[in-house]
Amino acid sequence: MDRTQQFIKECLFTKNFEDPNKPISDNRLQETLLILPTDGGVHQSLRRNKSKLKVTIGTVAEADAAAASSIKHPNYRKITKNARVALKDYINRCKSSVRNAKRIAREQNITEKNTLMDYLKVNHPKVWEDLPNFDKFKPMHEQLWIGYIKEMLNIPVEVRDTSKFNINRSQALFKLSMADYNGSFLKIVKSVNKNMIGIEGIVIWDSQKNFIMMTEGALVDEIKCIPKKGTIFALEIPLNDEDALQFSILGDRFKYRSSDRAGRKFKARRVDDMLYYADPSF
Repeated sequence: MDRTQQFIKECLFTKNFEDPNKPISDNRLQETLLILPTDGGVHQSLRRNKSKLKVTIGTVAEADAAAASSIKHPNYRKITKNARVALKDYINRCKSSVRNAKRIAREQNITEKNTLMDYLKVNHPKVWEDLPNFDKFKPMHEQLWIGYIKEMLNIPVEVRDTSKFNINRSQALFKLSMADYNGSFLKIVKSVNKNMIGIEGIVIWDSQKNFIMMTEGALVDEIKCIPKKGTIFALEIPLNDEDALQFSILGDRFKYRSSDRAGRKFKARRVDDMLYYADPSF
């Protein structure tokens, strides 16, 4: 035991423990960690980590694979930053092309979407290439998100008789609070900004404070950044070709990233900041 640990034993343990040697006998003093909390937090964690090192014959390959999967990429932060930059550049490029396409449509007196697309493809190929396309994101919703959310809620692929279908709504709402909404189709049903009411589209990015949505326009498709604060979103989970489950999302309660929301436990708290939801005069 070095002089530092001897000082801890004589000056600290004698004042907090009836037996100053007990923390030492429990291996609570280590070379890299001079003292561990007595609540068992770190001590139990270290004990669990130590037990994981006990690998039996036949599980070495599985342990190596698990260890490899838990190791982050050495350029993890750089890749994440580049992804955000790429998304921002894509959104700005799309918005610029939409503005140019609308300007060209006014100048050429074009009022139909197909006619405008044909004109841009021939005369302005760069603007046509940078325009967002709603149809390209449909598989993200129809083939990926619908299957994902049905599996999460234990909903069959197709419900033939909806009159006999039953779902635990409290459990479904709990799971929806932790779900990933990248690829979902949302519609704004109420908002502090009246101009946003009625906007609907596919979520291409669920950020902390906004839903970045791909919307289908009458003339050109657009990317819109919808703030979660002060907004109510509606979504539908289709059961068959005719019926669907309908849910509402309070944007004020979803101001977290989807990765953070997955492990978050929502607790009851004050709701005075949502009085405008119930106030018809707002």
